[in-house]
Amino acid sequence: MNRRTVVVSVVVMGIWLRPVQASAHRLDEYLQATRLSIDAGQVGLEIDLTPGVRVAHDVFEWMDTNRDGLVSPVEADAYAREVVRSIVLSVDGRPLSVTSLEIAVPQFAQMSLGLGTIRIRASAHDVPVSWGHHRLAFVNTHKPESSVYLVNVLMPLDGRIEIGGEWRDPAQHGLTFDYSIMPVRSWSMAGSLFAGLLMAGLLGVTRWPRGSHIAVRTTKV
Repeated sequence: MNRRTVVVSVVVMGIWLRPVQASAHRLDEYLQATRLSIDAGQVGLEIDLTPGVRVAHDVFEWMDTNRDGLVSPVEADAYAREVVRSIVLSVDGRPLSVTSLEIAVPQFAQMSLGLGTIRIRASAHDVPVSWGHHRLAFVNTHKPESSVYLVNVLMPLDGRIEIGGEWRDPAQHGLTFDYSIMPVRSWSMAGSLFAGLLMAGLLGVTRWPRGSHIAVRTTKV
């Protein structure tokens, strides 16, 4: 699938009823929590948007542009695009283009109770893969007049990537962190190959006196 393909799914899930989420922020705030993941060649973004009770109606109306009381896949897609357009992402000072991959939208009844979370999954490609030190900068500017922000970076799955220092602005609109890509150590691979060959040779030598070399066996006439 083309990486720019946007797959929209409007999901109604009862398991999103999480009282802990509702109590984690004030009723008049739009909580925007972002988790960043870095991989060689790609940055992943998991964006969870949870409106408080007093702003839930406004948030729903931002998505329900035709005012029919429902969020269609097209409207959900448009809102996901609006959110990712509000994100500024760069590596080593070079801007990256963020593409939304999926959005899941709860029912308004859940949002009106402060329990519904809009979930957006997005990614940015063309990230440097050269070994050495790099710096990633992230800023979220979506709806700052009514929002509070959280942002964190996840532990990389690629063992060659190590996260360094992290810096956040006081409001957590943004996060900057250093990371390093360790080089593939070809010499260690060659060493492993040499060790394997050496071990095979030693096994051959130790077995030779025991007559296991059946390819040269002779028969007495």
